[in-house]
Amino acid sequence: MELRGSVLLTLATAALAAAGCSWHRPGEVNAAVPAAAELPAPEPGWGVAQVLALAEQREAGDFDVDVELRRVARVREGVWEDVPARTARSADFSADAGADYVVVVRRGCRDWEGRERWSDERASWFLLPGGRLAAFDHWTFGPRCALGNAFRPLAADAPSRLTERDLLRWLEQRHPPGRIPTELRFQRGRAFAAAGRIDEAKAMLRFGDDALQSREDLFEKRDVSPEEAQAFEAEGQRLRGLRGELRAAIRRAEDAAAAPGAP
Repeated sequence: MELRGSVLLTLATAALAAAGCSWHRPGEVNAAVPAAAELPAPEPGWGVAQVLALAEQREAGDFDVDVELRRVARVREGVWEDVPARTARSADFSADAGADYVVVVRRGCRDWEGRERWSDERASWFLLPGGRLAAFDHWTFGPRCALGNAFRPLAADAPSRLTERDLLRWLEQRHPPGRIPTELRFQRGRAFAAAGRIDEAKAMLRFGDDALQSREDLFEKRDVSPEEAQAFEAEGQRLRGLRGELRAAIRRAEDAAAAPGAP
């Protein structure tokens, strides 16, 4: 079966090449967009039904978005139990105050312009201790499947960190995370810093620094017009500004952690 699937994929790729189509890999454009304006942003304190209503909405635009609810689960003392989506959506659903709830939604995007094709796929997740939203990683799309992201990790000392860790491991196995644009790396780093998770904020800083260096190296190898060079430098300045904001957020988090009486 694996061989047959590989052959079919090869044939499909060859057919596209013969037709003159150009497919872009997920995250290849390295583009980020604001979260879709027509969709509300997740808000801490939401219940399970509100999260489901948001997660399954589709963006408006001349591109295709498909959404698939992958899991609703109740987690108590490390034991995961699936909750039927119909039950979770019902008006009389009562969350267990002593349990965590997890919602996972697969979101996919496809767009095209002439012979150019773009596609991407992400998994949005939501973590609700006691049935109330506290952490999330929600992906939305824009034209050419550019990425928008609303990200809020749990606080460093949150009791539900074990559930968050298990959730991320589950996602690594079933929905490996795709490439993340540099801008969103810095944005996520600020969220980690605000949550007191300094090591993870520093990891985002390192990832961003590596991406900036790779960006410079690749550009130096190209023959470009003055206009392209000017646009490249303007974008570089913007990204370096975002890097500075993350570095400042990390310093503030380190100062707060070192303050007398800090946990």
